[in-house]
Formats: sequence, C-alpha cells, structure tokens
Amino acid sequence: MTSISVPSSDLATEDPGPRRRRGSRVAILCVGFLIGGSAIVLAQQYEHPAPRPAIAAAGMSVGSASVTLADGAPQWSAIEIAPAARGELRWSDPMSARIVFDETRASRVGAPLAGRVTSVAVERGAHVRTGDPLFTMVSPGLAELRSERDKAQVELGSARITLERTQALVDGDALPGKELVTAKQQVAEAELALRVADQKLATLHVTSAGESSFTVTAPRDGVVVEKSLAVGQELDPSTPSLLAIADLDVVWVVADLFEADLGGVVAGTKAAVRVGDGLGEIAGVVDQVSAMVDPDRHTIPVRVKLANPAGLLRPNAHVQLRFLDPSPPPAELPTSAVLSDGETSYVYVREGNALRRHPVTVGAAHAGLVAVLGGLSPGQLVVTRGAILLDNQIQLDN
Repeated sequence: MTSISVPSSDLATEDPGPRRRRGSRVAILCVGFLIGGSAIVLAQQYEHPAPRPAIAAAGMSVGSASVTLADGAPQWSAIEIAPAARGELRWSDPMSARIVFDETRASRVGAPLAGRVTSVAVERGAHVRTGDPLFTMVSPGLAELRSERDKAQVELGSARITLERTQALVDGDALPGKELVTAKQQVAEAELALRVADQKLATLHVTSAGESSFTVTAPRDGVVVEKSLAVGQELDPSTPSLLAIADLDVVWVVADLFEADLGGVVAGTKAAVRVGDGLGEIAGVVDQVSAMVDPDRHTIPVRVKLANPAGLLRPNAHVQLRFLDPSPPPAELPTSAVLSDGETSYVYVREGNALRRHPVTVGAAHAGLVAVLGGLSPGQLVVTRGAILLDNQIQLDN
C-alpha cells in the first residue's frame, strides 16, 4: 500500500475556524431539542385548575330573567323603583314647516293673447288692487278682436235699418208679414255677435294702450306671490301662469312628515306654530292630511290653515310646527327604565322582592319619557334607575 505524506508546512497553515463553527452549531441544536422536548412533556402533564363558580353577592339571588333581593340588601340603594305613570296628552317635538299661500284665495294670470311683453309694472311681493296694471303687451290678436267687434257693430246697425224698413213695408201691406220675422231674426243674430265680441275683449282684463297694445290688469286685491315674466318675452295663451296674486289674510303652514312620524295626526288635530324669536306660538288646527305621498320628498304633506291679518306669516318662510297627540299612551316611563336586546323592549317589574324582566311595546320618546303602548298598566312598580345593573348581573351569572 502506498502512503501519502503531507508536508509539515501544509499542516501548519490549515485554518481550523470552519470546523469549530460547525461544532458549535451542532451543540446548540442538541440543547434546543432537549429543552423543547422537556417543555412538551411538562405541558402534557400540567392540569389546568377548574373554573371558579360565580359567587352571588350576599342578599341577592339571580335567575335567568330576574334578580331577587333580600330585605335590607345593600343593592336596593343602587336602584330606584316608581309606579308607571298614566299617559297624558302631550305635544310632539317641533318640526320644520314652511308657509305657503292659500291656493283657494289666489288668482293666476297668464297671457290672454299671443304677443311680446313691452313692460312689467310689478315685482314679487308687491301689493296690488283690482284693476292695477301688471304688464303691457303688443299683440296683433288685439287688433283682430277689435276689428271683429267693429264689424259686429256695423252689422247690427245695418240689421236694425233693414228691420225698420221691413216694418214700414209690412205695415203698408207692401210685404208679407213673414219678411218682418226674418228681419227681426237678423237683428237678434247681429246683437249676439256684438255681445260675443265685447265679451272676448272684456275677459282679457286689459286696458287699451294703442291699436295693438294692451295692459293686463290685476283681477283681485292681494300680493304678487309668484312672477316669471320679463320684458321682451314672447307669450301666448298656452304659456303657464306668469303671475300669481294671493290674499294673504289666510295662509297655509305645511309640514312634510314621514309616515312613521305621522302618528295620530288627522284633520282637526290641534297645532301650534312658532314664527321667529319673540313672536310666541300661534294656535291652529290641522286642515288636511294628504292622502298621497309626495313623489319627490317621499313624505306626507300636513297642512294647517292660519289667519294672518297682520301679515306676519310670509310665504316661503320656515317655521316650527308642533301637534297635540290626540291619543295619549296607556302609560309612560323614564327612558332609563326601558331596555332592549335588539328585538324586544323590556322593563324590570317589582313583584315582592323579585325584579323580573317584563316585555313591553313602546312608542316615541319625548322630553325624557317614553310612551308604553302595551304590556304595562299605570301603577305597576318598575325599576326606573339601575335597570342596566340588573341586566349585567343576569348576564354574569348565566
């Protein structure tokens, strides 16, 4: 066998560092496995202590839906018990409303003939009297109407002359009597044509301002509450209302209510309107509850009619409106007495020393009180303060 000799100089120069590092890593891994294995064994042998049973406070017994307190138990001081109050008539919370003019006391003005506006004499908010000028127009239709009336006048004059001549000839036996009947009929037809022509001009509610120009006048006393009119505007009788003139001695207050907020509000329900600061409230009565839902607001308009002799209620102003609930709830409780689990509302009723959970049906809350619509009678003893503490105790012990 051949042997291989290594020079001593090569042995002397060999680096021992990598060998030492590999040895250290192996040692560390061995120690880690030993420690990890011991921990697993110990964890498997460890016995967790049993949970400590809940210990009820002295003088208190907790059931699944009740808490019973012994006489003199200190927990009585943390709660307050009072009889459920009988529901009373009450006012709703103030809600936003707006003032609008009474449509039954308003007149709308349009263009009586096709033409062009040459001047406008009024602005929105102006007071006008019957016959006051509103706006002036130039229209060829006016000349036609006047020509029609003039023609009717001429025909009536001619018919009357013919009647007089026919009468004379009939009286002289120069014509038969039937000719007189025909002449009288022609006079009657001419008179009718003239009346129609005069009525066409009269219904325009205008005054003459020239051959083809006329001024539209106010049909009633009142205030101009709407205006969509400008000089130079081309109009015809099919154009929508240009002006609205309303008597503001009576106005409407309109509130838009969601169906859930309507409650028992009906025609005849008492109402109160607050206008600005320092004016107090004005008493009124609901005049109408709409039978339809507004398609834009998805609300139900409720209307209150108010007298407005002093003119303090101005159309388009915002006011506060309240309603008197016409049907008081059977009972009322402070809001702190009523709890809910998300599906059911309930209170704690005292029966001897037991405070038992009792389901109720509730309505709207107002001024710290909630209406109880069912499940509770006036006079029943109810926990009005500390009910949440009873709830917490039942949850802890069950």
